[in-house]
Amino acid sequence: MTYTPTYAGHLQPVDAKIKGYVHRVLEPKSDRKPPLSHLSPLELTFGFVTISEPAGPTRRPVLLVIDVEPDARKTSAGPGGWESSEQALTELEMLRSRLEDATGSRVQLNWFLRADPQVERTWGRADWVAQACPRIIRTIEQRGDYAGIHVHLWRWDEPRKEWFNDFRDPAWTAEALRTSASAFETIFGHPPEACRFGDRWLSAHAVEIMRSAGIRYDLTVEPGMPGGAIHDDERATGTLPDYRNAPREPYVPSRANFLLPVDRIAPGDDLWIIPVSTTRPSWRLVRRSPYLMKASRSPNLALSSSYVWPHIKQQLDKPSRIPLVIVFRSGDLANARFRRNFLRTSEGLSKHPALPYCEFTNPAAAIEQWKQRPG
Repeated sequence: MTYTPTYAGHLQPVDAKIKGYVHRVLEPKSDRKPPLSHLSPLELTFGFVTISEPAGPTRRPVLLVIDVEPDARKTSAGPGGWESSEQALTELEMLRSRLEDATGSRVQLNWFLRADPQVERTWGRADWVAQACPRIIRTIEQRGDYAGIHVHLWRWDEPRKEWFNDFRDPAWTAEALRTSASAFETIFGHPPEACRFGDRWLSAHAVEIMRSAGIRYDLTVEPGMPGGAIHDDERATGTLPDYRNAPREPYVPSRANFLLPVDRIAPGDDLWIIPVSTTRPSWRLVRRSPYLMKASRSPNLALSSSYVWPHIKQQLDKPSRIPLVIVFRSGDLANARFRRNFLRTSEGLSKHPALPYCEFTNPAAAIEQWKQRPG
């Protein structure tokens, strides 16, 4: 048990939920409230408690990942269709400001842009995101944010006049990645080095395509999530991977099995998989047979704050060298319930007392720090 004195000078027990950060408790010398300007953010939160640096790195890397994509999953031609992404920018800039106040340092966001064949067919250009969301592109450039590609495998069926996910055709996977990377280079003047496939789909072939394309960081894998069909695409070819035994730490994937780390990193093995920070598996309802399964949940800011925020809080309560990867889909703010979830969880995040010991950074910096860890 640790204790914190109130400003009135009385010691009160506090729940040691930030165990690992608390170093010592200062005895109050008087009942007078001290000047706030002399206190750190954590001291302001906990009275006179002095918080030490957590065991391990000075700051835990946090990757706030935003998938910038259309409002609808099955898109249709016409004006608009990206309004929620522009709205999301406003909310994310307010969140950034609060996080910078809490951390006392610059906050970098990670934007993963849709520029795949679905976007190209719907709006006539794969790089349409630059016209649909010009403020986001300017923000990336002016704020020094990080950007990568977010690749979906939606394919148009002309006879049926509908979209479906084609997971079985390796040539389509290669085309989707090539189209996305080319559009990204058109927008920014350099090729992407980071990728996230849509719907948490990934395969050994996709990993090899990314390696060949110069991708160095993939943020697709969601440990603890079961495989199976996509809930809104009955015509999808193939299924999603089973990630229930996937690693929860960054790793270089084996060429034999992309869900296993290599025993030894060889020269040229420069593709790292950074897993999303999912919850620990628990029994829950799922949207497909068998409908009850032991599985993890995504740390998506748009999903229910009743479990997303407690999970993120738990992650922040304890020191760790593992990057904390939080995700968000820009198009989800069109949904009132998703917006409420986002606002509740982001408010809790911005007020967590461990934030001064976190760094909101990018995949490259997170992996460099990971490689420097002891052992």
